Amino acid sequence: MYEGIRSPVIHTPKTLGEFAAIAARYPQARIWAGGTYLMSQKDYYPSEVKDGIIDLGLVDELKKITRNDRFVEIGAMVTASQLLYAGRLVLPPILQETLKTLASRIVRRQVTIGGSLCVPDVRLPLSTTLAVLDAMAEVKYYQNGKISTHWIPIAKLYDKDGKLLLGAQKALLTRIRIGLDYGDYQKFIMVEDPIRTTEECVIVAFQATRAQNTLTKVQFCITFPSKAYHISKDLESKLSGQTLPIHPERVNTLSYELVTELTKMHSAISDLQLERGRRIFESFLHELNAQSLSS
Repeated sequence: MYEGIRSPVIHTPKTLGEFAAIAARYPQARIWAGGTYLMSQKDYYPSEVKDGIIDLGLVDELKKITRNDRFVEIGAMVTASQLLYAGRLVLPPILQETLKTLASRIVRRQVTIGGSLCVPDVRLPLSTTLAVLDAMAEVKYYQNGKISTHWIPIAKLYDKDGKLLLGAQKALLTRIRIGLDYGDYQKFIMVEDPIRTTEECVIVAFQATRAQNTLTKVQFCITFPSKAYHISKDLESKLSGQTLPIHPERVNTLSYELVTELTKMHSAISDLQLERGRRIFESFLHELNAQSLSS
């Protein structure tokens, strides 16, 4: 059917050391994790892949989940299903909810944590939630035979439009680290599908700690998969220290401040997406109000 098209070379390292050697020899090779995003693209094959593909499926070092009293570390090749099963007792509820939104149960067996975070130009739900959890990513850079390791906040992996910022040199996200100290109010909402209906999708994650009806440590991230990755430090600051219940007029004012921010920084967001984001943000504050009045 595809006469004249040669299948790409597949490299299969079994350790990170072997990966480093292959990356040095074939700097243009494409890294393959679960493959779920690449395989969802209409023109994924046939295509010319210079230097072949590096399949990470045999690297056991990337499949570990470990924890101590302060944090959980998750290897980049851990699948969404594996993490949901292994982390039911230790993962924040907002992360469990997010993992359940990653496609169907069958596809979650293939979706990897690292692969989901490293899609180059579309932001998926996991990056939104991990940003509000202050998660960190271990990234190894391979250049001129040298390896350097950096811990980077998930929120800093992307620019304001949601494009991946790992740099020009060969890089590999090897694991993420999530602290076990998180807020008692957590909320994740996704409207539409980030792959099938990218232009209409809105993804929002929010968490806060409540102490004597006062909000502290508010963290908020809103994502429009192909258009914007937005963390509002101004709104987080205004909400941290806010006494509950928040007056409805104040809720309305804050929600339109969010719209103003988004409009100013991200011109590509549609009016529909803006209104969806505003209403989701308002819904969190109204729910916090309702809970404070009923307690």
